Amino acid sequence: MMNLLFLALLTLLRGSTDAATSRSLQPYEKIGGRECFRSYNGMMQSMMDLAAMYPHLMSVNTIGESYIKKYGTSGINITKYDVTYEVPPGYDILAFNITASNSTRQSSDKGKMLIASRVHAREWATAELNARFIEALVQGYGIDADITSILERNEIHAILYANPDGTYIAEKYPRSMWRKNLNPVGCGGSEGGVDINRNFDWMWGDTRGSSADPCKLTYHGPSANSEPETQALVDYAMKLFPEGQRKKKPEKQMDEAFGEEISGFYSDIHAFGKELYYPWGYADVKSPDDEAFQALGRKLHYFNQYKLWSGGQPHYRFPVTGVASDYMYSNMGVASMLYEIGTRFHQPCAEFEDEIVPKNLPSLIYSAKIAHKPFSLVKGPDVLELDARHVDGELRVSATASDGKMVNAIQNTSAEFKNSSDYPTGSQTIKAVYIYLDQHPDDWQEGDIRWDMDAIDGKWDASEESVPATCPVLAMAHYSSRN
Repeated sequence: MMNLLFLALLTLLRGSTDAATSRSLQPYEKIGGRECFRSYNGMMQSMMDLAAMYPHLMSVNTIGESYIKKYGTSGINITKYDVTYEVPPGYDILAFNITASNSTRQSSDKGKMLIASRVHAREWATAELNARFIEALVQGYGIDADITSILERNEIHAILYANPDGTYIAEKYPRSMWRKNLNPVGCGGSEGGVDINRNFDWMWGDTRGSSADPCKLTYHGPSANSEPETQALVDYAMKLFPEGQRKKKPEKQMDEAFGEEISGFYSDIHAFGKELYYPWGYADVKSPDDEAFQALGRKLHYFNQYKLWSGGQPHYRFPVTGVASDYMYSNMGVASMLYEIGTRFHQPCAEFEDEIVPKNLPSLIYSAKIAHKPFSLVKGPDVLELDARHVDGELRVSATASDGKMVNAIQNTSAEFKNSSDYPTGSQTIKAVYIYLDQHPDDWQEGDIRWDMDAIDGKWDASEESVPATCPVLAMAHYSSRN
């Protein structure tokens, strides 16, 4: 566990969200009746425009094909509510890579975060939140120190539409509430399809958390990883995340912890329920890395106040099997978190703009910050209430360094944890806090400049400390000019 902190001058995490909410609203095509949600076509155009505007920060990769693009439309005939649906043409599945290409770090040395949305087609808000995240990163680079550091040291890979065929139906025919892909296997057209988020090769086929009936919403498919949409996610994850941290036989080794040295983060955005889901989900049992996972869930709860849905938690709802979140943890060895955002599949714009975006965007940025060592960094303290100002030729910095405020906030915001004791990772004594200028602490070497912050009471003896420091502006300017 960590008990040393650093400040990267000069930013507040809150500033990260401003880039997305102040973005220029172009007249891109929207989903009918929801001006806050770009349609598939509008979204793709806006992302291509953004990539063209920021080629040094954003690239586009084709990672697979939808069911119809790969296999065609044979057997697909969807009629609901006396309407015969138009079938989509089939799509490439795209991933957007957000990183500073001019960084001194090579791709192999960067932490990786993979974030997917619209796995379930009817969940409109998920792709829009994912896109706002992309825009916050791209537009905040060089302005916000947190985001600049994230993109210079990490790659954020975003799949906006993991299920583009289903998305076409869900947007063109909103009443359908279409969830699955368009594979007609075993059920014809109107109720056909495979639930991609029951198709992954982890506890696949276990009907405690999925269905063997092709006409059910949670149909797990004819075999594990059978769907091209699932294969695209799996193949891409295998390219991104370190091979050396994977287990040879994940299900047989499910009780073995991965430990704090793993690298990589998978986020899966769904709707709805105001919940955070992390492994395990197949049964009401904790994973062997539960201490890190629960610390992660608690810290993300600090931002959005969502309930924790996981094995061993009071809010565990029901088993889910063959899901991406469990698979990415068990088979790829990465931290994994599923969001159930909002309160509806078709979220009203006022709630999306006023609650979902401001509460969840900072949590995604936090996830990106720790992506290179998530199980280690999440157990350490955090810098809060950072303030910096020029006074009489000096830069005066103050902050609160706390090991427990984020991880224990759930005690005040969730009735299920009201009488619980402080979490183990939130009671460590803070020993030092440093300020680094134009440099990440991982790159610091003896002889480089950094400033020590002081405990305001003169003693490093608590899990939360108020820390001030005064830095000479001329020295900062001299040092910055050399970098």
